[in-house]
Amino acid sequence: MRLKSSMIFLALALILNGPVAWSAEKLEFGIGVRTGFSAIKKEETFHLHELVAYHTLPWDWQWNGGWTLDTYWEIHFGILSAAAKQSVLISTGPMVTLQTPWKRVALMAAVRPAFLEDHVFGKENLGGEIQFTEEIGVNLALTKYFSIGYRFQHLSNAHLYEHNPGLDLHVLELRCLLP
Repeated sequence: MRLKSSMIFLALALILNGPVAWSAEKLEFGIGVRTGFSAIKKEETFHLHELVAYHTLPWDWQWNGGWTLDTYWEIHFGILSAAAKQSVLISTGPMVTLQTPWKRVALMAAVRPAFLEDHVFGKENLGGEIQFTEEIGVNLALTKYFSIGYRFQHLSNAHLYEHNPGLDLHVLELRCLLP
């Protein structure tokens, strides 16, 4: 745990002390739809369908060469289903994107606490109602206002409960930046 905390602190220090320019002038809002399915074979096959709303946070950094790190806040409302059962999944939290110099491709990462209405799906028990999602992925800008993306998402209760199998998902998304 100490090593993990040290690595996070070091990463933040490098980001904040690098050759960056503070530019929190833009405020953007957007919406999106997402759909996904189990990435790793389990007793049950899971499907995810979500609506997403997001907005920029007041921090972003630009480096020489065109790289930009943007920060966002996301709110997800969705349905997780398996074994002919559906459960509401709600999550909210920060996301960062690393915009490439080509401006059409961005890498992203997010971590969010989540609430899962019911955690038992047939033979699969996800442990409890409180969950956390971690994601990494890539977005491709189709136009100024539309993008598509892929995320690898991990859903877990972080050992808050005795049973913590975790769930990995492949998630595809379509996002629309509101004008």
